[in-house]
Amino acid sequence: MAAPKPKANRYNIEVTEKDIAKAKVNDSYKCVVSQAIARAIPDATRIETDTQTIRFTKNGSERFVFLTPYAVQGYVIGFDAGDPIQPFTFQLRNPIQAKRHRYTEVGRKANLARSAARRKVVRRAKAAGKSPNAPEVETAARDAAKSAYTEAVSAYPGEQVATMTGSGRRMPPRVFKRKERSYGHRLLRINQEKGTV
Repeated sequence: MAAPKPKANRYNIEVTEKDIAKAKVNDSYKCVVSQAIARAIPDATRIETDTQTIRFTKNGSERFVFLTPYAVQGYVIGFDAGDPIQPFTFQLRNPIQAKRHRYTEVGRKANLARSAARRKVVRRAKAAGKSPNAPEVETAARDAAKSAYTEAVSAYPGEQVATMTGSGRRMPPRVFKRKERSYGHRLLRINQEKGTV
């Protein structure tokens, strides 16, 4: 009798000691799970892991989103809390194939203008001795970025900024907006044994 064929888009991932040693704490791109996925699926790129979803691009075009298995959530939170973890295995299955926005040349230029305007405001604030995270600096940077973007787009009337690719559905929101994961004290306490806090 022939061995059963592996099902499409179902992956068995094994996290090894090497993956644990290479991983970085609180980093969605270089965490334990992301390291293991990169090793197990060689053509996966832009791998992101958080407590809600695991995302990666395969073959340079298809973006897959998997709900993070419950056990993996515990390992990710434990690793970020500094707890020692052991090698483990898990399975990713039932992906959400998401639609993606691909920027046109106009969109790329507009995004570059937006980023440049934002950086300029932040640099000026730093030179003036202000914190780049101060509310007034954030507001000024956001306003400058918005006006630079609309100005760049208006220079090309009738041109599209982005196109939609893929036949999937809308991508679920990220838990952590940046690549850095951070948790409230309560979430870390929930996952600790009683009497340790």
